Amino acid sequence: MKILRLFTALFIAAMTIAACDDTTDNIGSSITNDVDNISITDQVFNVTSRSIVSGPVLSRNNTGMIGNVKDPETGTYVAGDYMTQFGVLSSFSLDTLEYIRNAHDGKIEADSCYLLVSYKTTYGDTLAPMKATAYEMSKPMSENQEYYSDYDAFKDNWVSENNYQSSATYNLNSTTMAFKIYLNKPYTAKDGKTYKNYGSYVMNTFVDHPEYFKTNWDFLNKVCPGFYVKHAGGIGNVANIWNTELQFYYKIQKTVKNSAGNDSIVTGLAFNRFDGTEEVLQLNKITNDSKTLANLAKDESCTYLKSPAGIFTEVTLPVEDIMKGHEKDTLNTATISFPRMNNVDNNNNYQFSVPSTILMVQKDSLDAFFEKNKLTDNRTSYTASYNKNSTGVKNAYTFYNISNLVTAMYKNKGKSENWNKVVLVPVTLTTSTQNNATVITKINHDMQLTSTRLIKATDDPDKDYTTKDGKRVATGPVQIKVIYSKFKE
Repeated sequence: MKILRLFTALFIAAMTIAACDDTTDNIGSSITNDVDNISITDQVFNVTSRSIVSGPVLSRNNTGMIGNVKDPETGTYVAGDYMTQFGVLSSFSLDTLEYIRNAHDGKIEADSCYLLVSYKTTYGDTLAPMKATAYEMSKPMSENQEYYSDYDAFKDNWVSENNYQSSATYNLNSTTMAFKIYLNKPYTAKDGKTYKNYGSYVMNTFVDHPEYFKTNWDFLNKVCPGFYVKHAGGIGNVANIWNTELQFYYKIQKTVKNSAGNDSIVTGLAFNRFDGTEEVLQLNKITNDSKTLANLAKDESCTYLKSPAGIFTEVTLPVEDIMKGHEKDTLNTATISFPRMNNVDNNNNYQFSVPSTILMVQKDSLDAFFEKNKLTDNRTSYTASYNKNSTGVKNAYTFYNISNLVTAMYKNKGKSENWNKVVLVPVTLTTSTQNNATVITKINHDMQLTSTRLIKATDDPDKDYTTKDGKRVATGPVQIKVIYSKFKE
């Protein structure tokens, strides 16, 4: 009998999850009978929410941001710089050194060297002239330390204004989706030796110490500690960087026999590159107006989701009310949607995009979630995608079953002041395909420019929230829909 009851309960849970978008008025009679002796009920409860300033967020990311723009919502400026390191393959090598020397009067030299900054998306006026400066790092930033988005690489002596540097003016080209910062000025190494350019320094270091190119640690600590790319001028756009490459080109020259059997000199061009990869660090530095964000977070007409390092939405779940009288019942499903409010300023040509994915995580676990590289477990953390126009709840973020979270919270009732609170956070997901299935492999703070307003959840829906011009605004209730089951006495 116990086995039968267990099977029946599991069947009910599966059915309720599959039917979470449908009405539950007759669900009990539709999937049970008198023999099963199971009672199913459903209820809805109001939740409450508020905006909270995120403060600095963990900077570890696979992408960078460079530029400076005016936030159309706050009227303040958001600027981005980033630090990138470069990975090296243990098989790295140069073309035949003899051919390089033949083309350079017996020297090992690069004819050109630059950072290729490649971006995947842009925001703002792509024609706006911008300026960026790349500084060689004084030393590699440590992988054993966590860096937040307000880190100061100059103040902490990771880099200096006196370091080898080069600047570039650029605009955002939608065809190439990249710009170059040339490193062709003479470079003086730590031993005092001066090279034609940065690429020549790297090439000669390889000739003298090929062992420095066998591991990332050796390359970072003994050859190239990375570059800090700093916004140096211009307002109007940002680029979201997906890769930065250190590239250097050099001529090669060799003698071959032509068809007549005579010697012929052939000249060509070769190149090498080092990429910013997941095995080394890429860190974003975000500059926001914290005072303006704090004022925006006090807005009682809505809550906000803003990135990067902007505003999160805190939600208080009515855990005690949900469990009251149901302590011995099975909590099958708990579904909640957070409706989005449309933009009020549609005349602005440059609106921040809506966050595509948000994370729900317990407030006390927020920092640890990112610092420990956690993934959602569908017990205490979940993700939801913005539903614009597909089936389900439109123009909203919907979490289809957080019953495990409610149960876990109830077990920890009163253990902290935030025991019944979660935070909604804009995130980016890294995925891979395993056994023909797409799985999430990494979750990071969203470092792109995003912003949206959510309907403010309140347990007092009749309260008059108004805007500055006196118009009534849409507020809660935002409700969590719960389905219980239990065996009849």
